[in-house]
Amino acid sequence: MTTTIPTHQPQQPAKRLLIFQETKDVTNKNESIYQPVNAAGLPISGSGPQMPSMLDLPLRLLKALTELLNHNKFKGWALLGAAPYHDVSEEGKFFAVILEQIRDPVSEKK
Repeated sequence: MTTTIPTHQPQQPAKRLLIFQETKDVTNKNESIYQPVNAAGLPISGSGPQMPSMLDLPLRLLKALTELLNHNKFKGWALLGAAPYHDVSEEGKFFAVILEQIRDPVSEKK
């Protein structure tokens, strides 16, 4: 009699989709800032959409993402991809961002 040992599939890291909107800074109308439209992010499954190089993004957006990832809420998360996001139902300039959880913040506290 042959016994089959079930193979354990490694769990996929958690991923979230965030959308940022480019808006004018109220304190300096010549500057643009990037505000998260969905601050908690939308959980996504699988590899997520293909994204072009993050190096094509505006520097101000990269700065905003750096600030976001330095907050406690997103400790242990990394930027997986980002690209312009086109929504015909809304006016404005948007960017889609995919974050991936690289460390469990609960296990980091131990």
